[in-house]
Amino acid sequence: MRPVIVTAFEPFHDETVNPTQGVLAELPDFLYDVRIVKATLPVIYGHAFDVLLPLIEEHNPRLIVLLGLAKGRTHVSIERIAINAQDASIADNAGNTKRFNAIVKGGPDGLFTTIPLETVMTRLKQKHVPTVVSNTAGAYVCNDTFYRTLYHIKTNDMRTKCAFVHMPMLPEHAASKPGIPALDRKHTVDVVTTIINAVINPLVSEVRAP
Repeated sequence: MRPVIVTAFEPFHDETVNPTQGVLAELPDFLYDVRIVKATLPVIYGHAFDVLLPLIEEHNPRLIVLLGLAKGRTHVSIERIAINAQDASIADNAGNTKRFNAIVKGGPDGLFTTIPLETVMTRLKQKHVPTVVSNTAGAYVCNDTFYRTLYHIKTNDMRTKCAFVHMPMLPEHAASKPGIPALDRKHTVDVVTTIINAVINPLVSEVRAP
């Protein structure tokens, strides 16, 4: 069976840790008899996808789950859409600041996640995992990588599904940041494994949550 790729990001801006790396470390090497290929991406416009692309070409994955940090959010957020824009006030880890740029000139204004979003959210609600669907992945490197991945899948007519999951700070990282929400990494791990399950086992019978 084709594998699944899950990625984290390096720390960026004024952060010394990125909780996505902790989530990546907690994922097993195999899930539902499917190999999990793990990678940490640089927080650099375009270069993050350059690191991811060889893995896509080597493994032809059934699913790609990209993980990012969204400091200040209270819930794990599954992103609905990536927009064709680079527009953030902070620089990436190479010192690049992008404002009012298109990621792909002439590309679609937006590209939607290709996972079965309603099924995923139904299963997560049944598990009482604090998760929301987000309609903005920002316009920084997270969105840039999400858009480039979806664009590559679309233009190459691939059957690969793709999701982006933003997570809050972890309690141990937010302890020194008063007022910043935090959430245990177990919840993000649950979201990732539920997305994988929904793609690998789409026909599992389920009772809709009220």
